[in-house]
Amino acid sequence: MKLLGLDIHPYAWMIISVAAAKCLNLIPEKYEESASLWYTFVSKNWTSALMLGIGMAYTDMGQIIASFNLQYVILVLVTVLGAAIIGRLVGFYPIEAAITAGFCMANMGGTGDVAVLMASKRMELMPFAQISSRLGSAVIILFASFLVPVFFA
Repeated sequence: MKLLGLDIHPYAWMIISVAAAKCLNLIPEKYEESASLWYTFVSKNWTSALMLGIGMAYTDMGQIIASFNLQYVILVLVTVLGAAIIGRLVGFYPIEAAITAGFCMANMGGTGDVAVLMASKRMELMPFAQISSRLGSAVIILFASFLVPVFFA
């Protein structure tokens, strides 16, 4: 879809529109409660099986091992520490901010969110991790839509 002459990915539009609908209270409370109950059911009953299946099917350990280098480790550390510091400055618990805003922005998306939260034993933070992953991805796609034509046209 084009906006101001820029081709913005439909996935980014979907995330932005859902976030805007939530912020503007356009979604009835009964649907929000229903979504919360469904999330609780799925996260408690299907997470382990989902992690095993996705991990076995889609994870290329060779690629993961090859990606570990000093630059990558420093980038992840800066992201996680920055999230903890900024989280503390705005009144969040620094550990939870580091997990959701830091690790969940530096992982492999939804599957990575599940892995990070299971490893940290904080599955109750999944809604925040998903917001971090989804909105962060939408913002990156939006910035790329503006910057790629400028630098690579």
